[in-house]
Amino acid sequence: MVLLSSPPAPPAPSLPCRVCAGPSHAGFALCFCCATLVHQLRMPLAPVVAMVRYRVGDRMHRQLRGYKDAPVTEVRHACADHLADLVATWLTANGPGLDRRFGPWDLVVTVPSSARPGGTPVDALVAQVPELARRHRHLLVRGPERTDHLQAARKGFEVLPAVDRRWLRTRRAVVFDDSFTTGARAQSAVAALRGVGARVVGVVAVGRVVNDPGSLPGTGPAAGTGRKGAGDPRLD
Repeated sequence: MVLLSSPPAPPAPSLPCRVCAGPSHAGFALCFCCATLVHQLRMPLAPVVAMVRYRVGDRMHRQLRGYKDAPVTEVRHACADHLADLVATWLTANGPGLDRRFGPWDLVVTVPSSARPGGTPVDALVAQVPELARRHRHLLVRGPERTDHLQAARKGFEVLPAVDRRWLRTRRAVVFDDSFTTGARAQSAVAALRGVGARVVGVVAVGRVVNDPGSLPGTGPAAGTGRKGAGDPRLD
């Protein structure tokens, strides 16, 4: 009698990362970046939604760089106006979906710049979008620990001493940034807020860098897969 072997089982399908919806390896709930950040921060990560995806060097990447770094003032203002219109339009179209993902939210907290000595440009961007501006509060400053491309830290940012901690614990906060690559800085901001008892329901970014525009399923939830080195997509 000849015994026939069963055909090999098909490989497990790759599912989107549970945090950022980026590509993850088959059998893993988190992508490499998010798994690394969980290990560094020793805490669950906040879910991430990005409004658009971009590649290094494309028009969106130039807009995100230009509103902060263009040498001509008029160009910086034009880029900021374009991004503000994009954010306002996206919120109008996707606000209900964002509420379903995060639940209600009544506070917007921006991620401080990791390099600039003064205020962060994203604050000025938020100020141009009424839906965000009315909920925005300046709460965070850089902390004693370093954050980088794939280096998160619980003390990378700190809540300002003057902020009423009791008030903050009654808010449902969204962390907002202009770009999302690995999530190290945004999730470090989440950790700082949680460290004083704040409830952070999610992270929203204007743009998320991808190596392949089709590598993220659908639109909306997304996070970064960029790499450090030549053509570094980091914008800060």
